Amino acid sequence: MIKWLGRNWGLKFISLVLAAGLWYYAVGEESIEVTRVIPVKIQMSDQKMLVSEISARAVQVTFSAPRSLIVNLASRDIQAVHRIGPEIKTAGEYSFRLEPAEIRVPDFQIRVLKIIPEAVTVKLDEVVVQKLEIQPDFVGEPAIGYKLLNEEVRVNPNALLVQGPKGVLEAMKAVKTEPIDLVGRIRSFNRTVRVKLPPTLKPLSEALVDVLIPLREEFNEKEFRDVTVRVLNMPDISNIFEVTPEKISFTLKGSKRLLEKLSPEDLLAYVDLSGLKKGTYDLPLHVVLPEEVSLKDKQPMIIKTVINSQKK
Repeated sequence: MIKWLGRNWGLKFISLVLAAGLWYYAVGEESIEVTRVIPVKIQMSDQKMLVSEISARAVQVTFSAPRSLIVNLASRDIQAVHRIGPEIKTAGEYSFRLEPAEIRVPDFQIRVLKIIPEAVTVKLDEVVVQKLEIQPDFVGEPAIGYKLLNEEVRVNPNALLVQGPKGVLEAMKAVKTEPIDLVGRIRSFNRTVRVKLPPTLKPLSEALVDVLIPLREEFNEKEFRDVTVRVLNMPDISNIFEVTPEKISFTLKGSKRLLEKLSPEDLLAYVDLSGLKKGTYDLPLHVVLPEEVSLKDKQPMIIKTVINSQKK
């Protein structure tokens, strides 16, 4: 045994010196102060109560730690955790002081020196379950000439069971979906979207809904004034003619999209003199119209037409 201790004594001495130096460095390493902002987490003993409001969701904490452990203070696991005991059973405000022991740190050598703010106030409320109607959140407008048929919108499911603070849910009757974009749309379509809930509310089922969005082309009426009455198919160039009135006004109905594009100059209104000779006639007015547009008045418009022989 003694012989073994005497072997390689120089190497053993160097190892002892290195070990002592490492221990001295670890124990005597300089500590520095670092300030971090960390989140505050509240744990409730009574599951029928919850936190509806909190005065500080994060606190500023000053730590003292060996230089080698400073990098650990960037960990997301560092947080302040306060547990509210089962003795708190009624809704209302509750204030508490955060203690250093409630700051979770990754190493025992890290010490808490200061917490700002020292006191945190929470508002506790009773947990209730309530059924809320789901309303689609439409943004933008369909293409010109098209409209959303609100009365025919279908949401499946049309309601959602939600758990949350009694004070919050009592003031709510409905929740909205994520935005559904209507800009430029011309056809009906379906969307599966998520229901938007405040952070204090928790859905008790899948918060996804199917929405049927019905769109339809709009129909409108538009009056056109002073449309020139033209004459077609004059039988004999030796005759002269006169039409009364020379200009006419009428109302068209049909696709709003098409009506907005039309002007009086785009319309052809005429009387046909085919086969007519000298005389006075009451002729129906013909109006050439694009598809999906028609005259509002179904009665034919009569144009008085006089044909005379041309004087030599």
